[in-house]
Amino acid sequence: MKYKGLFIAVGAALTLAACGGSSNDNSVASKEQQPKPNTSKPTPDPVFSVTARLVPSSCSNTTTPAVAEVVFHNASGKAISSVTTGQDGKLTQALPENTHHVSLIANSANNQQMPTQLFTLLDVTNTDYGIITFDQQLPCEYPRKEFDLSALSASQPDYYISGLIGDEMSLQDPVTDITYIEAESKNRLMHISNEDYTDVRGGLFSLEGESPLELTDEAFDSPGVRVNLVDLPLSKIDSINSRVLLTSFNDSEQLSAQLIAGPNYRHKYIFPELATTSYAYNSISERAVLPGFDMFTSSATVHSIDDDGQPSETAPLLYDAALQNAFMQFAQSMAQQSNGNLFQYDFSNVDDRINLIAITLRWEDTVNGKVKWEVLSKPQAAIPNFEFGNAIDTTINTVESFELNLDITAFNFSGEFDALRQEFQKAAAGNIYTDTSLLKGAAVYSFDIETSE
Repeated sequence: MKYKGLFIAVGAALTLAACGGSSNDNSVASKEQQPKPNTSKPTPDPVFSVTARLVPSSCSNTTTPAVAEVVFHNASGKAISSVTTGQDGKLTQALPENTHHVSLIANSANNQQMPTQLFTLLDVTNTDYGIITFDQQLPCEYPRKEFDLSALSASQPDYYISGLIGDEMSLQDPVTDITYIEAESKNRLMHISNEDYTDVRGGLFSLEGESPLELTDEAFDSPGVRVNLVDLPLSKIDSINSRVLLTSFNDSEQLSAQLIAGPNYRHKYIFPELATTSYAYNSISERAVLPGFDMFTSSATVHSIDDDGQPSETAPLLYDAALQNAFMQFAQSMAQQSNGNLFQYDFSNVDDRINLIAITLRWEDTVNGKVKWEVLSKPQAAIPNFEFGNAIDTTINTVESFELNLDITAFNFSGEFDALRQEFQKAAAGNIYTDTSLLKGAAVYSFDIETSE
């Protein structure tokens, strides 16, 4: 694609940041016995297939079929031809000759325009590529569930309650304006605790029905287990840039979420009798100001928590010399635009756990409007300068806004890359925690670069 001046500028800025940072299988008939005639049906030649699905909003994990244009590219990224999926979002056909890459493009849903979204598959073959999801980005409002705290406050005025809007709340003087939650699931796990944590108990509450739910002390009958936060590798509790998110699930939905942002002196608990699985998402982020751009970096780890409150061990990806050198190569490839490639990189030597690179570009211009482009690749890849036929005008030289996100990920997966990509896409169409095991022991290092305001 064009915008060459923009990519050169971004690449030059990132380069500055990187410098300153850290057998023959044919059967042979036996001579002793004549072969029997082959009466079985011939095996059909493999074909390329893909399914486009639409996620209407973040309120639901359900998806609907998406009609998408499918562009076939040669090795250098030029468009060979294009077709459109059926109304069911499916396409099945043999790849055109010389096809190396395939892009899916969606810009409308139910006869309504939406921001253009592209998803590019690299190094394709005639096989099934599963589900590609697009986000319709409809407004999302969860139903509100109100809670009546009067009985609980009367019986335990010196306690705190966790699980409502915001952080925990004192029951001695509850803030009536926030005694509710946004009902994103059917059930909610909440807990109460006294000042010195000698009594910490949880309860599981149904969010169905319109009437306010009265909470009583007797409903909180499951003992809490304190999470050993100090064993999380990035949990610098005294830093405003550190985050710990504790989430608990049953087999089908998220039950609770507790966020620790910077200094937080109240301890956090899980409730193994009520939730089947709990995770700790631990991250720390930094910001750098570059010429014309802002860059945000983040290192994050995901830990499963056992019933004793102990997080699993997961080493973070850090901005050491190996990652700095690999990121430098990525930045220089943008600045130089050499060999006809938009990006060229090799993160395979940074950490042998790294198994997927995710690149997301977002921009807005006067011709194409808002555009989002996603590419998933192996740790080592060259992304050519793609053309998308009539779907995207790539001759535009200026954009109104620009954002690039680079995620270097080490997922819990030991299979081939194409199987990992499909598992990742499965998570994108549902819930990555409950539908996959990718996050158990995962680590990610992210770069997010956007034009300065």
